Amino acid sequence: MNLNIKTIKDIEEVVEFVSSSINEKLKQGKKVLWFVSGGSAIPVEVKIADKIDISLSGTLVVTLCDERFGHLGHPESNWFKLTNSGFRILKAKIIPFLSGKDMKETTEDIREALSEELKNAEYKIGIFGIGIDGHTAGILPHTEAVKSEELVCTYETDLHDRMTITGKTIKMLDEAVLYAVGENKWPAIEKLATDVSIDEEPAQILKSVPLFTIFTDYKVE
Repeated sequence: MNLNIKTIKDIEEVVEFVSSSINEKLKQGKKVLWFVSGGSAIPVEVKIADKIDISLSGTLVVTLCDERFGHLGHPESNWFKLTNSGFRILKAKIIPFLSGKDMKETTEDIREALSEELKNAEYKIGIFGIGIDGHTAGILPHTEAVKSEELVCTYETDLHDRMTITGKTIKMLDEAVLYAVGENKWPAIEKLATDVSIDEEPAQILKSVPLFTIFTDYKVE
């Protein structure tokens, strides 16, 4: 496999890796834009947030990779789960997706906000997960999110109305970190080493990011 895979036994290695990357760029005086995920990445991101240098965090902007649309603070919200788990960074600018507006207005607002932040940021980094179906962020296989030319795509699924950054946004990142643990994720990681279509495995988009690192309990042979 030609992927940059780091096999880990606990989350501390990825916590140190990402927090060091962000703090280094902040120390260089750079404006950093950090995309965070929900799900199994939440405990990792909470620990990373605790390690961010507060004396430098005024030039850090934090936003989501994806969100489950609903009323502000609904229990299935990725941002609600993050903050409820203790995620917070003093002085950083926070851009949660949900604002209490309807889906159309919320989508327009987030597209505008991310367009501005992507222009201003001097280093853009994201933490992603991967589903057993190969999805990443909220980009599910064979959906309109795969082909969207917008920075953010909002669409309906059987379980949730989803808001997600798209391949267009992901390709603008300087660094992407994929955190995937559990044997059920291993086939999806193996598939990443192949050249299947993004429509079949949306996580293939992550390979377009200049610096892409995978942290997993998958054992490379």
